[in-house]
Formats: sequence, structure tokens, C-alpha cells
Amino acid sequence: EKEARRRRSEGGGGRRDGLALIYPQADCGNSSRSGVNPKMCAYVPPHLRGGGAKKPGSSRTQRRRLEELEERKRGEGSYVSAYEAQRTGEFGRGLTEEDESRQVAKLVEFSRYRREALGQRRREGQEPQQRRQSAPRAFGTNDHGRGLEAEEDVAGGGRVDAAGMVYAMEDGSCVYFCDRFRRYKFFCGPRGLGLLRDLVAVNDRMLGANAELFSEDPKLAAAQRAEGYALYEEKPNLRRRGAEIGTWSDREYSLPGFQYFYLRLKSFQRFCESWALLERCEAAGLFDLVPLDRPLAVVSLGGGPGYELLATDRFARAILGRPAPALALASFDLQPSWKRYVDVLGYDFARWDVKAPDAARRVLEAYPDGRPLVLFLSNILCYCTDDHTADLFAHLLRPGARVRAVVANERGAVQNIVGMLERRGLVVVKLLDQLNAGRDDRQLIFLPPGSPDTFPNLPLPDDHPRVFPNQPYEEKKGVRRSL
Repeated sequence: EKEARRRRSEGGGGRRDGLALIYPQADCGNSSRSGVNPKMCAYVPPHLRGGGAKKPGSSRTQRRRLEELEERKRGEGSYVSAYEAQRTGEFGRGLTEEDESRQVAKLVEFSRYRREALGQRRREGQEPQQRRQSAPRAFGTNDHGRGLEAEEDVAGGGRVDAAGMVYAMEDGSCVYFCDRFRRYKFFCGPRGLGLLRDLVAVNDRMLGANAELFSEDPKLAAAQRAEGYALYEEKPNLRRRGAEIGTWSDREYSLPGFQYFYLRLKSFQRFCESWALLERCEAAGLFDLVPLDRPLAVVSLGGGPGYELLATDRFARAILGRPAPALALASFDLQPSWKRYVDVLGYDFARWDVKAPDAARRVLEAYPDGRPLVLFLSNILCYCTDDHTADLFAHLLRPGARVRAVVANERGAVQNIVGMLERRGLVVVKLLDQLNAGRDDRQLIFLPPGSPDTFPNLPLPDDHPRVFPNQPYEEKKGVRRSL
């Protein structure tokens, strides 16, 4: 408490985030629209001033007390990572530059500097308390180089989007990226390029809806973007000891600056991996069990802004050769502000909590006409693999129930829920190759007890047409990266 009072007296009140302290000035006041303090000043701790002073909060007990104090104040302001503590001058000012594209370039540039020069991924000297299951290196992500600078382009390609995530090549093919540093190239043909053009156009509309949430003051809007990027980069919720699960907290998901970067960066990965999952499901015969040209609802649990639904919609059109009017699409998510973007897509939305006592009932009552349901999961099992969730899926997939299948796209190679569901009698189908690089649970189908447990074309034969090859990446298994 004494340390906290000393810090408040020096900086006007604030908390320790990142490499320094960012303090809202005492006379700041808050924007009613943005919740971001219009004036910020950076307090650099003594051990970073060059004077060799002892690092504050060096004992474990004292650090824990300060962390608990910070947690209590977490909702009082904005999370802003103190990048300026290590790089000052023109660069530091650029982090809240009012020009949107230049600011984004500065933020990504500093992330690259932080990793390459400082060897840091998140906050100095801290590891996540709640570890995510990272995407396994054994399957892919060969070193593709340092990545592209903001103004650099893929040789022989033209930008489809302003950020340079998608390139149309001279021969009609496409090179695209799913990471913000534009390091890892993915390849597709004209069909994939057409789908990505459509995704870029849809994303522009969603970003237009997002723009309405920002402050009208350009400086405040820049501060909101800087805050959102810091959250996207540092993932502070993974270090908290609270009960809230997920990469980011519910509040963090709701911030316009965070949603801005989420839409810009996560859209390509979620759409392309979802398409590849549906491609494997179709090859295995899932859509013979649940035809896309008959009344059917696909509900994305933890679906956020709805990219899995967009992929399902476009996939059904491709299979049928026309729109699928009998197909209903809904995103169920804990964060209600995602509804704004699902509305842009024209799909349904409902607030839903996997831990709630009525979680199963809410799913089963999604559409009152009794149409069959297919549930779509995307990167949520690493946070809710427990008996409650296993019981939930066992209940939803009981024989004769409306839910005919659950399809899952995850990041970790080993999903412990597989064994939990099998012990409850459910059938688990693994869609990816299990021989060339070991167990790979990243794409799965869960089926009711008594369902067939063998399906054709699994894994996909080498000569099977793929719109988005190497999604999710399997290049180290010998799967081709391009057409």
C-alpha cells in the first residue's frame, strides 16, 4: 500500500502495465464515448532511468500485492502498454498518431522491435499464468523469413486490401497472410482469391460498423486503437488469477480499439480454417447426414463476430451452386457487442455462456421450428475442457436430439476433451493426418453414440482439391502448401 501511494503521488494515479507506468493525469477527465483518458503521461520506474536504483516491487509478496491492487483498479481506466519506456522520441509519439494507417504500421513495427531486439513477447519478465495450447510447431510454420514491412509488398502481386494481407498474383493465383507481421505465406488459386476478395469487402463493412464506436476526437480515437493493440499484443487476461477464462476478458473483447484489430487480423485465419474444416467434413460425408439444401441451423458457440458463419454460408452456396435459403446461421457468444458485426452479416445472435446452467436449453431452443442443429466450435475448448463441458456436449448429442454433429477447429495438438467425450459414449472423428507428425486434434467432429466411426477421405488424399491448401498448416507433414 505504501508503494502504491508513492506511485500515485509521483504520477497522479495510475498502475504498472508493461515496461513502465502509464498514468492518467489528475486533471484528465474521461470521454463519455470512449472511456479513454485524453491525456497520458509515462512514468518510467527508477530502474529504467539509468540511475541503477533498486527495481520497485522486487519481492514476490510485494509484487503480488501490487498486482492485486492493479486488478481492483482494472476497470477504472484503459489498459495501455508502456512501449515508450524502451523507445522514445518520434517513434513513441507515433503510437498514438492520428493517421490510422500510419499508427497501425507504428504499432506493428514496435511489436517486431520488441521481439527481435528485446526478446519480449509480452510484459517484461512475466509468463502467462493461464497457458494457452499453442499451435504445435511439429506440423508447420517453417521459418518464412522476417516478414514484410508496412510499405513492402509481395513480389509480382497487387494488394487486394489496404493492409496488404491479400495479394492477387499476375497468374491469377493468390498469396495471403493470417499474421500481423505478414511472415507466413499461404497460397490459393483463383477460387480462393475470389473468396478472399469477398471477405475483404465484408470486412470493410464490419470495420465501418466498428468505426462508429470510436470517439469523434481523432486523438482519443488514436488512443483507443493504441489500447486495443496493446491488449491484442499482450493478452493480459492470461496472466490474471481470476475466474474469467479466455485469451481476453469480456470487457477487453467489448472495446472498440480491440475489436478493430481483431476484425483486421483474425478474420483471415478464422475464415480460411473454417472453410478447410467444412471441406474435410464434406469429403467425409457429413453433409449427407445433414444436407445443406434442407432446413438446418448452424450455431457457432463462442462465435464472436461470425467468421465461421460467413465461411459456412459461402461454402453452402459453393456446394449447392446457389444460396441456401433453408440454412439458418447464429453466433452464440458471451460478449453482446459482437452482435453489431453479426448483424452486418445478416445472421442471428444470442448471448450465451457455456458455464450457465441453462446453456444446453438455450442451444436446443435456438430455432423453434425444430430443425436439425450443427454446432461449430472455434478455439474455445482449450478454455473449457472440463466435466461440465463434456456433460453439456453429451447431453446435446444424445440419440434423438436436435444436435446432429459438433464440428471443432482448435489450436492445440492434443484436445483432452476427446477422451472425456469418448468415455461418455460419443463418437469423435479426427479429420487431420495422425501418422506423419503424431497426434493432431486440431479439427474434429463429435457425433451421437452409435454413429459410424469410420469415414472416407480422412485425411484428405493428396490429390483432393483444396481451396485453401495448408489450412491449418501441415507443411511439415508433407502436405503441399500450394495448389
